[in-house]
Amino acid sequence: MTNFNYENKSKIIFGRNDEKVLANEIKNAGAKKVFIHYGQNSIIKSGLLGKVKKELDDAKIKYVEFGGVQANPLRSHALQGIEVAQKNKVDFVLAIGGGSVIDSAKCIAAGVLNKDIMSYYGTRANPSKKQITGALPLGVVLTLPAAGSEGSCASVIKDERNGQKYTIGSQFLRSTFAFINPEFCTTLPKEQIAAGASDILAHMFERYFSPISNVTLTDKLLTGAIQAMFEIAPKVYRDPKNCDAMAEFCLLGTLAHNGMLSMGREPQSWESHDIEMATLSGPNNVAHGAGLAIIFPAWLKHVSKTKPTKILQFSKEVMGAGDIKDGIAKLEAFYKSLGLATTMKEIGIRAEDAVDIAKTAFPKDIVLGGYGQLTFDDIRTVIQFAK
Repeated sequence: MTNFNYENKSKIIFGRNDEKVLANEIKNAGAKKVFIHYGQNSIIKSGLLGKVKKELDDAKIKYVEFGGVQANPLRSHALQGIEVAQKNKVDFVLAIGGGSVIDSAKCIAAGVLNKDIMSYYGTRANPSKKQITGALPLGVVLTLPAAGSEGSCASVIKDERNGQKYTIGSQFLRSTFAFINPEFCTTLPKEQIAAGASDILAHMFERYFSPISNVTLTDKLLTGAIQAMFEIAPKVYRDPKNCDAMAEFCLLGTLAHNGMLSMGREPQSWESHDIEMATLSGPNNVAHGAGLAIIFPAWLKHVSKTKPTKILQFSKEVMGAGDIKDGIAKLEAFYKSLGLATTMKEIGIRAEDAVDIAKTAFPKDIVLGGYGQLTFDDIRTVIQFAK
């Protein structure tokens, strides 16, 4: 186990009807004027936005609205949000939505206090050397369990000018609080539930595949969490209105990415995330979780050729399989049971085109990840396995 520092200031307020105490939490944060950030029209149609605004009105808390966040949130939209926030002199950001909205809100919260915020974003291949010095406090009302951004210190933004996605990480970006009411998630379409399950699983997989030894405790925690998702996701997929199952789904999403399952496991293996963002959800606007269902089995197939030890452990202890091949097959079968594609061909993308994109996203001398340790030739091979 490696040395680590663990810090998470996010207060998780979990359960039904929690939005009724939203104004109190915002007041406790010292806010005078709130920047409400959200996606498209779903929270308007559901009445959630109206409920939140009423809570703020009743508490005499001023606010300004800025909606329109799309999946794989855009740089240009976040920069517009920063201008609106600065012009209106807000002192608190409230994200109502899923990972895309929260990530965009984090960018805005940091961008109000840090000039040229996108220069702080980077990739694992080309990280930024700049560290933000602060951010406006952030609150979250979660409507889509997937990214885990409500409890994480990370934000991902897509630059539409080149189709690439960039990441920032800072303790300043952790939410002050997050309301997680499973009832808000029971109207999600099945394809979003499936992609969300895949995203949550990937956050656990990539922590599981660490080269560090003596991590028995977190291995067991990750194994239990992954197997819980294998059990819970089909229930939610079959019946999104099953609020009890959705509650467990939501909790898994938060626990998968709040850092608790990472302790003592650095380095980890986020190569699948990097390849997916660079080739699928970035340039092709594939849902991130859907893209991970294609890339992760391909990563397993390639890395198991040279570093089989942890993948054999995963196949036996997590997947309940006799060998690696059977373990990967069981994982692919799980994705397919949720209606997810496991090859690029199924979503109309050629592997050759993905390789060409990867050439622009990764330096030739790249060595990516903790367990897999991928060179560019390895990245090309993973994409070929995903074709």
